Amino acid sequence: MNKTTKAEVGIIILLIVVFGASFIYAKATENKVLENEVDTTVTALSDVNRFFSIDSAISKYFSYVTSKNSDSILKILDEDYIERNNITSSNIYDFVGNYDFNIKANLEEAYQVSSYNNIYKYYVKVALKSETLYDSTLQEYVYYIITINENELTFAVEPISEVMYLGKIEEVNNNG
Repeated sequence: MNKTTKAEVGIIILLIVVFGASFIYAKATENKVLENEVDTTVTALSDVNRFFSIDSAISKYFSYVTSKNSDSILKILDEDYIERNNITSSNIYDFVGNYDFNIKANLEEAYQVSSYNNIYKYYVKVALKSETLYDSTLQEYVYYIITINENELTFAVEPISEVMYLGKIEEVNNNG
C-alpha cells in the first residue's frame, strides 16, 4: 500500500467511527427525551401488580381515615390538594370524609392518566361498603387521583368528584 491509499483508508475508518459515535449519541439523546416526555394517554389499567399497588394505597388511606389519624392522612394527601384547600388537621375531615371503622374500601376501577419519570397518576373509583359480621352493604362510590412515585417509593391521594372522574373515563371511551 502506498501512502495515499493508507491515508484514504485511515480517513474512511475515522469517518466511520465519527458517524457511528454520532449515531449512538443521537439515539441515546432521543431515548432520554422520550423518557422525559409526559404521557397523558388515558388507558384502563391492565397491570395486576399496579392494581394491587393502588389498592394497597387506598387501603392504607382508609385505615388512617377510619382510625381518625389526621397526621398520617396529611402525610399521604397530595401536597397541591392540601395547599389549594388550606387543609389542616382540624378541618381535614371536611375534605376526606368522616367514615366509621366498619367501612371497607374496594378498588373498582383504575385508569392511568399520565406518566413522567416513573411518576404515575391514576383516576380510581372506590366502592365503600359497610361491613358487619354477616353482611357487606354498598354505601357509596368515591373517586381519587392516586399518584405513585416509583423513584421515592411513595404515593399521594387526592379526592376528586364523580364528574371529574367520569370526564376522564369519557376520554378513554372516545379514544379506545
